[in-house]
Amino acid sequence: MDRYVVDASVILKWVIGNDQEPDQSQASGLLKAWGEGSVELLAPTLWQFEVGNFLGREYPQEATALMKSLLDLKIMEVSITEGIWQRCFDWMKKYKVTFYDAVYLSAAIEVRGRLITADEKFLRKMDRMESICLIKHLDLS
Repeated sequence: MDRYVVDASVILKWVIGNDQEPDQSQASGLLKAWGEGSVELLAPTLWQFEVGNFLGREYPQEATALMKSLLDLKIMEVSITEGIWQRCFDWMKKYKVTFYDAVYLSAAIEVRGRLITADEKFLRKMDRMESICLIKHLDLS
């Protein structure tokens, strides 16, 4: 079974996306595949803080309900280990990325999975690592 770590850019599409949102159908398909048991989804605990911050800032009226619906999914969480944060600090120096972005990819490597993201800028900075995939290029067939 394929194991995917999802970042905030994908998780947010599950609750605020619409038909005009780029990559919305791929994000919905990933969530559906997970619900059907054909893929495994994980995320570092950071996702709750990053998504909660965005929802509270951009959707203050709906933030509580949206966050509850995401927490109700019970996405398996990856705890931050020394290996994860050390890798993040190395990448921060080498690739000039944030710890926040790096932790998702580092978690994917830690669990021998693949990061699924909509963040093309981060992908470009990470010099085409094999453990990262843009949601628009994800093939679930």
